[in-house]
Amino acid sequence: MPLSQSVPMVRCHLDGGEDDPPRALRYVPLAEFELWRHHMESRHHRHVTVDEVSVWIAEDSARWSSLGDVEALQPVLRVRFRARGNTGVPVPVERFLPAETYPEAQEALLSHYDEQPPHGLQATPGYFVPSASNSLVEHAVLTA
Repeated sequence: MPLSQSVPMVRCHLDGGEDDPPRALRYVPLAEFELWRHHMESRHHRHVTVDEVSVWIAEDSARWSSLGDVEALQPVLRVRFRARGNTGVPVPVERFLPAETYPEAQEALLSHYDEQPPHGLQATPGYFVPSASNSLVEHAVLTA
C-alpha cells in the first residue's frame, strides 16, 4: 500500500450545537488536527473531543484477506479537489467524510466554494481502522 494510501487520522466529534451524533463526527488528518481544533474552538466556539487516533486506509480489495476483522473498519471517504484560492490560484483540498453522512457532508463542504462542481473532484472509499484492531493498524502502517 503506497504511503499516500495510509493516513494517520483522528476520529473526533464536535460538542454542542447539533443533537445528531453522526453529523458531529469528524475525521481529521493527524498532521493538521491541532490547527483544525484551534480553528473550531476559537472561531466557531465548538469544543472538540478526541475519540481515537489511528489510521485511514484506502479500500483495496486485494488486501482484505490480510486485514483480519474487517467488521471493525469504519467507512470513510477521502474527498479531493482543487478550489480557486483568494488569489485565483488553484489550491488542493482534501477532506475525510463519514460514509454514513456522505451526501449531506459533501453538500455542506462544497457549499463553501464558488466553483460548482469543483475541478477534479474525486471520492476515494476507505476505512478508519480503530486502534482496538492493533493488528490492522500495524499492518496498515507497516505496509505503507
